[in-house]
Amino acid sequence: MIYKVTKPLRQMSFATKRFASGDFSYRVAVKGTDELAELTAGFNNMARDLATLESSRRSFVANVSHELKTPMTTIGGFIDGMLDGTIEEEKKAYYLGIVSDEIKRLSRLVTGMLNMSKIEAGELSLKPKRFDISELIFKTMLAFEQLIEKKCINISGLDQMESVYLSADEDLINQVIYNLVDNAVKFTPAYGSIHIAAYTDRDKNKVIVKIRNSGAGISSEEIGRVFERFYKVDKARSYDTRGAGLGLYIVKSILELHGGNISVESVENQYTEFAFVLPTG
Repeated sequence: MIYKVTKPLRQMSFATKRFASGDFSYRVAVKGTDELAELTAGFNNMARDLATLESSRRSFVANVSHELKTPMTTIGGFIDGMLDGTIEEEKKAYYLGIVSDEIKRLSRLVTGMLNMSKIEAGELSLKPKRFDISELIFKTMLAFEQLIEKKCINISGLDQMESVYLSADEDLINQVIYNLVDNAVKFTPAYGSIHIAAYTDRDKNKVIVKIRNSGAGISSEEIGRVFERFYKVDKARSYDTRGAGLGLYIVKSILELHGGNISVESVENQYTEFAFVLPTG
């Protein structure tokens, strides 16, 4: 009888040794409804959580390693080409521009990862100030002017925007807008369109910003996952082959820190629209 009663405990002991070696697949059989059965069920739930955590950790390491390696390889290759004379003198300015873009991408990736780490640790403190979010949108759009002209994208809505003031951390909200505009420009095909709106809902003391772009859109199966860490829309349909899948996760986290929220609406082969709401403060 003692042997039967202690069998689940021996199985749990065996399982913990498997977990210690990195194998989280083992489960203990649950029999009955007594306290020992409840303990066994809790143990199995813990094992599932550990397996999920380990999978996320491995995914994090793999994604970060890949995203850091790609720009560093590009930068190193072009610099070596300039040093050994492989790249001709008249083409150096062009390739230095590419190197500059890759360094900026590395910087954004590292900043995003640091912010993600601070958000999850509860260490990201807000520094609110009053500013005009419409002006922030205008400045961000100017940063993408060359790419917008290159793709012949039609921009609408900016001429109708008025000043919209709120109290928030300007640097973090700038990161939100940059990521959303960056996504819109990347996923809009040549000769496509982007519409931007920003206004105040005075009845609810809320600021609302909407960014809509034409393009392939997001499928109903994927739309619920776009705000997950490291999730990237189907690469077969995506114009973004280099993103880390962190941008929208960080956007959502920053907005929630401010007491706001974000939603997405999309129709395949027509448009995608991100809309976020923030308290005026």
